[in-house]
Amino acid sequence: MKKTACIVLCLVSTSASAIPISVTFDPLSTDVEVGDIFNVDVVAFIPDPVLGWGLDVSYDTGVLSQAGPPVIGSDWNVVFAPDGDGLAGIAPFPTGVSGTDVLLATLSFEALAAGSTVLSASATPGDLTEGFPLAFPAPPGSFAEVTFEDGAVSVASASQIPEPETFALLGLGMAGMVFGRRKQIKA
Repeated sequence: MKKTACIVLCLVSTSASAIPISVTFDPLSTDVEVGDIFNVDVVAFIPDPVLGWGLDVSYDTGVLSQAGPPVIGSDWNVVFAPDGDGLAGIAPFPTGVSGTDVLLATLSFEALAAGSTVLSASATPGDLTEGFPLAFPAPPGSFAEVTFEDGAVSVASASQIPEPETFALLGLGMAGMVFGRRKQIKA
């Protein structure tokens, strides 16, 4: 009986990593202008091998819009995300993925309006298609503990600096006015 309890206790204590997975954005802070299209990577520190991952990313849709589907990192195989956001990957069978700065996905955004927004990653508790399922030797169905660090995007109004063509047209117009004025004086 004591042996069984010890084995069960050991299995339970190894079902989750002592060090949680950490998910963040790279760059952590981004400054762009209205109309810019830019990329942000979702990266993770994964201390123990995982079989896959699924996440949600939220942001102010009045400030940003996704400029295309997420591009899943090269360590993962693309897998269907039931919530439709495309933020899911599965490790190549039969190994798991672990490491520092593991690229989960690259997100492409378009800056719609001046302002700022927080990029926030999360996993819905109880949703078995989100989170980080642990690889063997963890018991089947074990998920790693995860911490999330928010990112930030600041969007400034587009610069109002005239284009070179504008200066050329302005110069031609002024030259025309000067030339026309000289003709009037001589007449």
